Amino acid sequence: MTGIADAHPTGQPREKSDPDPYPNYAWMREHAPVSPVFSPYAAGTTWLVTSYDLVRASLADTRLSNDDRNSSAPPAPFGSGEWDPARGLLDLDRPEHARLRRLVAGAFSPGAVERMRGMVQRIADEAIDSFAGSGAVDLVSSFSLPVPVGIIHEVLGVPASEREAPARCLDLFYRAGMTQPIDVPALTALVDYVKRLADYKRVNPGDDVAAHLIRGFESGDLRDENELHSMILSVLGAGHVTTVQFLGCAVLRLLQHPDQLAAVREGRVSWAAVVNEVLRYDSPVQASAYRYASEDLEIGGVPIAKGDSVLISLAAANRDPERFEQPDEFRADRDARGNVAFGHGTHLCLGAQLARLEGEVALETLFRRLPDLSLDVRPDDVVWAYGPMLRGPRRLPVTFSC
Repeated sequence: MTGIADAHPTGQPREKSDPDPYPNYAWMREHAPVSPVFSPYAAGTTWLVTSYDLVRASLADTRLSNDDRNSSAPPAPFGSGEWDPARGLLDLDRPEHARLRRLVAGAFSPGAVERMRGMVQRIADEAIDSFAGSGAVDLVSSFSLPVPVGIIHEVLGVPASEREAPARCLDLFYRAGMTQPIDVPALTALVDYVKRLADYKRVNPGDDVAAHLIRGFESGDLRDENELHSMILSVLGAGHVTTVQFLGCAVLRLLQHPDQLAAVREGRVSWAAVVNEVLRYDSPVQASAYRYASEDLEIGGVPIAKGDSVLISLAAANRDPERFEQPDEFRADRDARGNVAFGHGTHLCLGAQLARLEGEVALETLFRRLPDLSLDVRPDDVVWAYGPMLRGPRRLPVTFSC
């Protein structure tokens, strides 16, 4: 979903950018909070849910299934060997979802994540070291991309010598999982990549998530190689795709609001509050994965037929004025707890604690080490990309003196 380029003040055309979706979300929340939307790739009707209360209720409604075998469309050939390893955490309901989630939940508990702080700090510093002194850089390619990709590979126990490049990782996951129809060659490349990682970890075990999953396969907690590959794939993707978008958005908003950035630097606003507000204001994941009605039901009084697809708009909910006062204003000091950027209910993002830690450490480090960081482009000229399911700056040119 991209917009048509318009005129730049210099007379040159602007680069194509994803359009701002929030005015449309506002209209839908007010006039049609549960609305049918056109989807050329879904059988039956696809519904979009946009109000905060209905979004939270829908995310917790067990009649809305993550498993596409409840769709009126033919299910994807998971496990067939054609192009997908197995259903993963986003593709299953209880009890299978709970069985797989338990295998890795301990690695992302608050205590386990806090023990990662030193590793996160090191990776953030290394990224800044790579461009410090240059005076200008694209912060997306040099910081908001390599930091999350590096962190999740460390969590999986994969050394730099075995990793795909950060831009390659993001591109493959976006094309394989965030577009319709699915890019089969990209998905095939991802499956091949996680197979290589699994093979490497068998020979080089350690105290990490990938090695833990391999032990789970050997003990029978994972049923086959397909489930092993699917779990590595799930952790790897969830660990970086959305955080890349988040970091770019956070830097942009703080540079747009120097008074709020000053309040954070002076300790009057916490980095944790900044993270919450950015998640609310610029939800990196615009909508949940497709849900499928496992029976006839109603959402907000609107009848939903069995097999219909439901998209739950996290971004629209997070700008609902019934929940957040003046939601279209960025306020780092607001209490933005209760936002649904990480979802809600059974499928609440497993890596939410890690993502928050990454945000706090990476942002504090960046603005401490580059105190005169500034945008090298007008905010209106920042190109937004990856819509409609993700949203974040494609590039973020900045300058600095350190």
